[in-house]
Amino acid sequence: MEQTFESLTHWLASHQNLILVAIAIISFAESLALVGILVPGIALLFAAAVAAGSVHMPLPGVLAAGFVGSILGDGISFLLGYHYHGWIRQLPLLRKHPQWIEKGEAFFRQYGLMGIVLGRFIGPIRPVMPLIAGFMQMPRSRFFTINLISALAWAPAYLMPGYLVGASLEGQHALSARHIGFILGALLCGWLLAQIIWWLHQRIGNRRQKILLALLTTASCCALFIMVSQLMQLSAIVALNQQFALWAVSLRQIWLDIFFVGLTQIGYRDPMILWAACVTMALVWQRNLYAAALWVGTLLFGQLLLRVMKNGFAWPRPPLVSSLPESYAFPSGHTTMALVFLGTLAILCLPGIPHRRQKAVLSGVAMLVMTVAASRLYLTVHWLTDIIGGILLGGMVLGLLYTLILKQPFIRVRPWPVVIATLFAWIASLGYWVLPHFTDILQRYRPLAG
Repeated sequence: MEQTFESLTHWLASHQNLILVAIAIISFAESLALVGILVPGIALLFAAAVAAGSVHMPLPGVLAAGFVGSILGDGISFLLGYHYHGWIRQLPLLRKHPQWIEKGEAFFRQYGLMGIVLGRFIGPIRPVMPLIAGFMQMPRSRFFTINLISALAWAPAYLMPGYLVGASLEGQHALSARHIGFILGALLCGWLLAQIIWWLHQRIGNRRQKILLALLTTASCCALFIMVSQLMQLSAIVALNQQFALWAVSLRQIWLDIFFVGLTQIGYRDPMILWAACVTMALVWQRNLYAAALWVGTLLFGQLLLRVMKNGFAWPRPPLVSSLPESYAFPSGHTTMALVFLGTLAILCLPGIPHRRQKAVLSGVAMLVMTVAASRLYLTVHWLTDIIGGILLGGMVLGLLYTLILKQPFIRVRPWPVVIATLFAWIASLGYWVLPHFTDILQRYRPLAG
């Protein structure tokens, strides 16, 4: 298999005009009902993406090829299931392996509409989920809408890793151990934070003890925030911040620039307003007005507190990029609000997620928050102490929210409408505010010479 992988990569790299066609065909086959079970689609896509990255083929074209192929494969699979479900069930392959359909149907019944999104990323059931949706006579307009939205996330998830590997194998844009260590360090910090939170949550079962812990967490974050705000003014800490910022500048690499700039843009005002509005509508649609009030109130309180703190400390940003944001540095607004947004969603939605998956979801949320924080360090628009202050301020807001919820519980939130609203907001923000102006945005974060 490894030899086949290398052979395909080298062959495609020497036939560049066929790379996009190959990606589209592999994506189509990997998404097509039953065929995807037999085709090692993930390995083949990775090989094709490595070839594309190694010859520096434009990334949008690579993602578009995967997107189109997967949309066609899933769409045909759905229509086959919708119109020919009786005949397909009698195929020899399915009669020999009835568990393929049984697992897909059980998954679809459990997750419903969200099963189409989740099914894209779960190998064993991915090739049959669109077929199952057709079997279940899911409305066509609903399927194709969800299919389009989820494919926008699927193409980068399946193709970006291979593309980045290919692009970083050699030359001036190569990824080094320092780059990998920086990313893994951010992810590890998020994972460790999630494990600590989960351990405390599991160890304390008494409601009163949980309230005391929430209040203690709030007070601790407040005390540490005050301590960091004073320590950052010491000459030794200022020097440490400057050294770390210069080290971050030395990390700059085109593919990481693209990734971190795209990620950090979601944290600006207009995308965050859209995100907040979409989630609010999802909560109101569930008629969970108290949860909606908690959501909106927490965001507004977090934003107000952040603005007061920024203007109060008036700490300057690192003068290391072409165009600095207008606001002050301490604490990091992106870090604070990423933690407040995602942390509030976790508090509201985790009770509606099966217990066995809650820890994994919490870990994913914490790692995403830390990745956003890392983007601000990498782009050198914040000092290290700004990030620490942002985490502490966000933790203080979430501690207060959790205390309130423990005293006045909310009706359980169905998580999937909230997840869909979030994905829609992110994709719409990228499509409207980020991608059309991406070249100019990249220039703003360009390091200053010298």
